[in-house]
Amino acid sequence: MSHRHLTTASSPHQRRHPIYLDHAAATPVLPEILADHVGLCQTYYVNPHSTSWLAAEALRATADAERRLLKLLGIPPAEADVIWTSGGTEAVNLACQGVLRRHAAPCALVDSGAHVAVLDACRAGVAVSGAFHSLPLTELGGMVLSEGSGASQGAAKGVLAVCHTNNETGAVQDLVALRRWASRNAPDLLLAVDAIQSLSRVPIPWWEAAIDLLVVSGRKIGGPAGVGALVRRRSVELNPLFFGGGQQGALRPGTIDAVGILEFVRAAEIACSTMEESNKHVAELNASLREQIEDRVCPGPVWISPPQASPYIVSFSFPGYEGAVLMRILADRGIIVGTGSACSAESGKPSHVVRAMGLGDEVARGMLRVSFCRTNTRQDVDTFSQALADVLRDY
Repeated sequence: MSHRHLTTASSPHQRRHPIYLDHAAATPVLPEILADHVGLCQTYYVNPHSTSWLAAEALRATADAERRLLKLLGIPPAEADVIWTSGGTEAVNLACQGVLRRHAAPCALVDSGAHVAVLDACRAGVAVSGAFHSLPLTELGGMVLSEGSGASQGAAKGVLAVCHTNNETGAVQDLVALRRWASRNAPDLLLAVDAIQSLSRVPIPWWEAAIDLLVVSGRKIGGPAGVGALVRRRSVELNPLFFGGGQQGALRPGTIDAVGILEFVRAAEIACSTMEESNKHVAELNASLREQIEDRVCPGPVWISPPQASPYIVSFSFPGYEGAVLMRILADRGIIVGTGSACSAESGKPSHVVRAMGLGDEVARGMLRVSFCRTNTRQDVDTFSQALADVLRDY
């Protein structure tokens, strides 16, 4: 197949006003956050950990932000605290490695479709002495929880790390069922949950699943990049990853970003306040996209995202085509989509999630991921579907 003739430069209008369908990678900052940014920078420029009254005000503001974030998650402050980080990757590493480094021979039991940050953090945490086990996936992206499987670790201490809403397929893991299974098969593993794609979109069962560590991030909900949070059950002890300064109980030393924290929590409040309405709107877009692709595109796709997945993420594949090439051609037409995890895009390797689902390398290579936000419209879906049909016809 030849596709060189299809790569044409997009118009200036398309570059200024693209149809953006890659919100699982990053979502534009909300207008409300942008409007308040300069004022916050002028108010909270001081180091919150210094000794002036200005610093005390900044520290009080971030403490209030912590309470507000916990309230959004339905967690009393007496039950958990928040450790602010530079983003989701750091928070995941602190959660997983922070637990694993506390034990002489730790065990990491991991969702095989988890984000690469989760997988790599757990591998690093057991690299010196320990064991790494992964839970296989079904074709629908759910974890296989068999009694007495090789994943069962008895009295082993360490972490059970899982991605609640998968960033590539949107598959949502049943954390309550996972906790029940773990209580029988791996009772001493702490449950660490990557909920970055769930916040404001999918209810997070902190209480029902007895979650120990929870990771969320600002850049996927209309907040600023470079701000994440690790919600830690107060009974959980962690080892720090780096040192110097003693801030945040010496678990994450360094000056906190007061402005970023306040903007992150405000974005979370805005996004959560419209969750029901946004979910309904996005579910309609998702259904329309599936219908239009089935009607317009020949050959039809292999659907990777299961029907019960988060409506915000829909992945599909055209075996025999290169998803990365399709993505670039669509980008030249002013339509931005993904091919899987943006964090692994430069590796050039087929999606480990799709492979873990048993769908094969050809399906993984032909994969495209569309991910929505509440600001997307039916016209976005119509334009994308027609462009995709045209690109596949001329490929």
